[in-house]
Amino acid sequence: MAKKMMGPFDELVELAAKFVEKQKGVWDHTAWLEFLAEVKKMGFETNEEMKAYLGTLLESMKKFYSVATSTEGITNALIGIAENTVGFVKKTNAMWDHNGWLEYIQEVKKKGVALTDETAKYLGSILESTKELYVFPPIATKLMSKVGLGKQAE
Repeated sequence: MAKKMMGPFDELVELAAKFVEKQKGVWDHTAWLEFLAEVKKMGFETNEEMKAYLGTLLESMKKFYSVATSTEGITNALIGIAENTVGFVKKTNAMWDHNGWLEYIQEVKKKGVALTDETAKYLGSILESTKELYVFPPIATKLMSKVGLGKQAE
């Protein structure tokens, strides 16, 4: 599968998904600091507010991972969910209604993820925490500067 062009927000959420999968849903403070170092390498400021948003996103993904580990191909499922979530948040500009939520669920199911009530609840947490990160001012500023510099697409 060809690698699609990704922006900084996409890369950040995918980094979070890969971190949770690599850590198998369990990490210590050292691993958290290593994750933050990777975020910083991407050019993001890791102030206390940013750490809180990232922590919420990781914890949401961790809960989903812990109840979905029996899903075959959980790695691909988590990365697919991250991609779907980013796409949905961007497409809706972080605003949706119940019908939008149902559309999002259907897109995730198309990736082959079987959802129970519990996994759907955690999926909702992933979506909400991604939304919060998307509208977080430093992220929005970085996204706008990338677009302004013409680096969005070639």
